[in-house]
Amino acid sequence: MSEEIVVIGGGFAGLAAGVELARQGRRVRLLEQKPHLGGRARSFIDPASGSVVDNGQHLLMGCYRATIRFLETLGTLDRVRFQDKLSVPFLDKGGRLTALATNKLPAPWHLLIGVFRSRSFSFREKFEVARLGRALDSHQGRRVDEDIPPRETVEEWLRRCGQSENLRRNFWDLLCIAAMNEDPRLASAALFARVLRLALFSSPADSRLGIARVGLSDCYTQAAAAYIEARGGSVLCGRRATSLCVAEGACRGVTLAHGDNLEAARVIAAVPWHDLAALLPSELVRGEPFFGAALSLRPTPILSINLWFDRSVTDLEFAGLRGTTIQWLFNKGKILGSGENYLSVVLSGAHQYVERPKADLLEMAVRELGELLPATRAARLEHALVIKERFATFSPSWEAEQVRPPARTPVRGLLLAGDWTATGLPATIEGAVQSGYTAAQAALGTG
Repeated sequence: MSEEIVVIGGGFAGLAAGVELARQGRRVRLLEQKPHLGGRARSFIDPASGSVVDNGQHLLMGCYRATIRFLETLGTLDRVRFQDKLSVPFLDKGGRLTALATNKLPAPWHLLIGVFRSRSFSFREKFEVARLGRALDSHQGRRVDEDIPPRETVEEWLRRCGQSENLRRNFWDLLCIAAMNEDPRLASAALFARVLRLALFSSPADSRLGIARVGLSDCYTQAAAAYIEARGGSVLCGRRATSLCVAEGACRGVTLAHGDNLEAARVIAAVPWHDLAALLPSELVRGEPFFGAALSLRPTPILSINLWFDRSVTDLEFAGLRGTTIQWLFNKGKILGSGENYLSVVLSGAHQYVERPKADLLEMAVRELGELLPATRAARLEHALVIKERFATFSPSWEAEQVRPPARTPVRGLLLAGDWTATGLPATIEGAVQSGYTAAQAALGTG
């Protein structure tokens, strides 16, 4: 049998797995069915404007250790700019601007003092945040979610922790939807608590946000492909794997769309969970509980509404939006340094909106921006692009946390990678990269 390891999928998870295997001296063949790499985290050139557009806005954080390691390996970490310290502006209707800015004191004081100095919170709300911070900080040395019932949702947990409705709607819900891509009434409280502990209450350095200063694809796709190929591997786009070659409980390779069979020592399936069933033999889908449980995950959509105006309407680089349906604003012209008057607004957990006509979504975004940024009322909209990612992430409900699979499967030689696997994180770039490293280590017999 070939000693080559086949990786199916060219997103963050598949490329991280391929790069790690290549770094360890293994020959990799990576297959991507689309004509481009990047999966659900990529960029492209909008033909109408000539602008670099991400298919969805992604933020990194200082706590993304696997992602930082990955980009350092590729030599592209300098394409992401990290804040010196966490600073998040918030826009309310009428154009009121406030911010949460932390300092470099040890955790959790860096965040709590930032909250107490911020005009984003009422006096009562500041103490509510401190109460939650103390609860999270009290878990030093043990898992932060140990005292959270497995079926508890984010909203139920926040209520139990004494967080008022206004604070939930205007702060915690924004963070939950940004991190989890799900309504707080559905998202797992245990998972969100782990995210808060990791991202906000660990250290000032971990809390910093990082934003790519180039299109997202330019941060990793070609550099990862070049890394793999320079070490004897191959990265093939437009090559669709149609099935896994499974016999006697072992995976021995893959079959491609044109009928060729590729033998492999190991196969890493770094595809979304909803694409995995098509690769598996039907008897495994029907009869193996491991796969049946994983395939029960539900999707959550994200909408990105990209707007090009005839003039500048804000100097902000990004902002959380309060009191509106749209949740986050990104000044792409400023972020990319292009000088364009190009904004992107994001609506995550968009179950109720994904089926609406794009014209209605555009009208809503422009109207709500006018309530937040009065300068947009006098500006002319020159171009718009609405992107619907219907299967952007899995829904991180408490049920999902019970069925997310590990990298190792009951089929010998078959490993799984993807942000939907059991990473202990929601569907993030960090979760995807971590999963790729975990699958690579399992394929090498070291994980």
